[in-house]
Amino acid sequence: MAKTSYWLKKYEIKLKKRFGQNFLAEDTIAKRIVEEANIKKDDFIIEIGTGAGTLSEEIISKTNSLVSFEIDKTLKDLLEDRFSDEEKIEIVFEDFLSVDISKYDDKKPIYIANIPYNISSPILEKIFLETPNFQRAYLMVQKEFGERILGMDKKDFSPLTVFSQYFCDVKSVLEIPKGAFIPNPKIDSLVIEFKPHKKYDLDSKDFMRFVKTCFSMRRKTIKNNLKRLTKDPDSVLSELNINPKNRPEDLTVENYVELYKKTRES
Repeated sequence: MAKTSYWLKKYEIKLKKRFGQNFLAEDTIAKRIVEEANIKKDDFIIEIGTGAGTLSEEIISKTNSLVSFEIDKTLKDLLEDRFSDEEKIEIVFEDFLSVDISKYDDKKPIYIANIPYNISSPILEKIFLETPNFQRAYLMVQKEFGERILGMDKKDFSPLTVFSQYFCDVKSVLEIPKGAFIPNPKIDSLVIEFKPHKKYDLDSKDFMRFVKTCFSMRRKTIKNNLKRLTKDPDSVLSELNINPKNRPEDLTVENYVELYKKTRES
């Protein structure tokens, strides 16, 4: 933790709540994350949120090509100093969500990042839709958000669960205590591995809109929510053997794929 603290103190960096800044400060944990990613020298890596560079430093020890996005320009002097002699890293001082990352798709990027809780969903959607050929991703997220991605419990099953598992096989590979960050967040974090499986050949943007509509009134039945998407929800549900009294969280990812296909036929 001393290394991160040193850089933050040297440049008198004040962390900003509006950017959701909780910097990873444990070198040993950064090392474990990069080991989980199993990256090679010729892999192309994208990092979202350079922070103080703790994770970046571990990444460039394993690869020759890292593009790291950082929205907070007050970190520029710190990062340019820390990586002044390093040619393997390109730091882009822009908001990741506003950049066209489709230009990186043919490089088949691997994502490694500690992403802010408040913009985790749009970051995932951007990765999935703009770089569909990404190899895999290792994203550090707050535990509560990670559990929604995994959807192990019905209360956690959400549109985010469906999107993540529609695009990828997902699993938790590491749990990180809140004490490993500066400042300490309120809860622990998980590192989630995303491996694209390309099982489904649908209009992904339209499918995402469809799923969001299905969950728009979570306390209502799936039949009720489908009324906004098809004229005859009863016959659609009957044909797919789905109980019309089920709520959105009672269905599986496969159910949503089949529902989408069926409603687009009608």
